[in-house]
Amino acid sequence: MKIGIDVAQTAAERTGCAWYADALARALVNVARPEGHQFVLYHQFGDWINGEPGHGTYLTGQDVEMPLRLELPVPARARWREIEAGRAPLPGEPDVVVASSFHAPRVGQAKLLYVVHDMVFWTHPDFATDATRVVCQRELGQAIVRAAGFVFVSEATRADFEQFFPDWLKSSGRPHVIAGGASRWPTVAKVADRSETAPWLMVGSVEPRKNHKCALVAYENYHTRSNLRRPLVIVGGRGWHSEATHHHISELKSKGLPVKYEGYVDDRDLLGLYHNAFALLQPSWHEGFGLPVLEAFSQGLPAIGSNRGSLPEVLGGAGLTCPPDKPDAWTDAMLGLEQDDALRRRLVEAGLRRAADFSWTKTAKTVLELAKSVTLT
Repeated sequence: MKIGIDVAQTAAERTGCAWYADALARALVNVARPEGHQFVLYHQFGDWINGEPGHGTYLTGQDVEMPLRLELPVPARARWREIEAGRAPLPGEPDVVVASSFHAPRVGQAKLLYVVHDMVFWTHPDFATDATRVVCQRELGQAIVRAAGFVFVSEATRADFEQFFPDWLKSSGRPHVIAGGASRWPTVAKVADRSETAPWLMVGSVEPRKNHKCALVAYENYHTRSNLRRPLVIVGGRGWHSEATHHHISELKSKGLPVKYEGYVDDRDLLGLYHNAFALLQPSWHEGFGLPVLEAFSQGLPAIGSNRGSLPEVLGGAGLTCPPDKPDAWTDAMLGLEQDDALRRRLVEAGLRRAADFSWTKTAKTVLELAKSVTLT
């Protein structure tokens, strides 16, 4: 079987969905290669056209093709118009294509597997830009028509899907699987003690859905009540409607609070931040999965997460949960974690066990079995 893999998102500044695409591609090749399967990576995919596709996922081997990795935007758009019109074959002519970028183009004779990362564009439309909402709604509609199977990254995301399309999965007969992510890094064998200056850490693009406002209000209250007054470090690219958050950060800094915005960081720097932090804060209004929780767990970092969306599912009882609209509850949880070392140690151990429940190998095997099933029909 020849497996096409959409890695278009990996050529841009990477967020959780792009890291999912990258890690899934690598794991699929590792899992499926011994069985003799071949692979085609698409760095330009449907309407997702990159200015610099060469920055995307790069894999080697005689069984790996990357026909669009160096194709510039203008010819890439023209090529995809021809593919979708049925006037040109999909490069590599795979048997199945895994689409991870929310796009569901026509892929010729190949069977399309569509990854649903979240349904925020319908469940929480205020947390998506107009452009994102239009694209995601259109592409999901196309996936419902075109896809031979679906991959949901969490039970919560599948439940959101079924809220808008009740009984469709059953009545349509389309197979689907739950295949979430995992930490990009191996679980640490030994957890180092955190110093009294180890910071609180928040990871995620600065945009309304991530709810930085709750974290900043909670942190200001924490700073007033704590004896240690740990810093707060925020990591993530500048998303849409981020101006108010950056203004809030500036206000806190002007009051002398140790809040630092790191912006977008690469893998190595992010791993260092996990290693040196005290705990992760994830107060999102909604997450389709919530990858930073597992990344934190794998590095021996306890986590406090929102009780909404998929986060309780991913936390699995191994972290603390708070309502995203109750900053005072977050302050109390932060102080409790800081003041109760036995609690912190229990959560560290629980987090390490929880991280071990997830692996990219397991995810890839699940997707591979789905690919095999749809190519037999």
